Amino acid sequence: MRLLIVTGTSGSGKSSALNTLEDLGFYCVDNLPIALVNTLVDRLSDSIRLSHQGIAICIDIRTEDEGIEDFRDHLNELAKTIDVTVMFFDANEPSLNQRFNETRRRHPLSRGGRSLSDAIKLERVLLEPLAAAADLFVDTSEMTPYEQRQFIQERVTASQASRMSILVKSFGFKKGAPVDADIMFDMRMLPNPHWEASLRPRTGQDESVKAFLESHAITMDVRSDIVSSLTRWIPQYQASQRAYLTVAIGCTGGKHRSVYMAEAIASDLRHQFPQVALQHRDMPTS
Repeated sequence: MRLLIVTGTSGSGKSSALNTLEDLGFYCVDNLPIALVNTLVDRLSDSIRLSHQGIAICIDIRTEDEGIEDFRDHLNELAKTIDVTVMFFDANEPSLNQRFNETRRRHPLSRGGRSLSDAIKLERVLLEPLAAAADLFVDTSEMTPYEQRQFIQERVTASQASRMSILVKSFGFKKGAPVDADIMFDMRMLPNPHWEASLRPRTGQDESVKAFLESHAITMDVRSDIVSSLTRWIPQYQASQRAYLTVAIGCTGGKHRSVYMAEAIASDLRHQFPQVALQHRDMPTS
């Protein structure tokens, strides 16, 4: 049987994730104290095994559970008998602030006169043991609800098929490196289409941008080297029983070079690893 533990910061999308997992066939439980996880799994394992894909449990700061510090011990005990995956959801502070302001909901730690900003910072500290145990770190800062749902569906479905779920993600360094990256490549050494007036408004998905980049030998050399390295490394990650791997490809703005290279690498990798997903974090959508 499979157990997914959904955790992370308040406002990062955990409830939406739990709803998606329920739609995927998981038996879902929200806001369960850590100390009760083992008991719940023991009681439900036989019936769930027959009727559901597994169990998904949301654990977060609302439990006010001293067991957070002992989370790793609980996890190790569970892992002796079932397949456990910890998914940690987070978003940057501006995104969390905006979400709380839009929904007019109070942060669970904002009582006693504590500001929203201070509550977010305190929560990060308290959740460090959970973040340290995560198998998959999900940064929802730039995700729409639809994109988050699609992301979860792709990664959970791939790992359910006993294959490591691989995500190739483009991004722009000016918005910060993605916190969920396992491997990162910097494309800022490539010729920049931004300085070509006709290419500036386009993206790395446009044929004209692709032609410009591929006209430079360094682009093809970098592409070949990255694919060769990943093809060699990925089986080692798989052998270590990893369920998820995120490969981040960055350039300055996340619009041209990183988008092109992420598309190219994902396409090349799929010849050997069909479970490769693709995401463009900072590429303009219109």
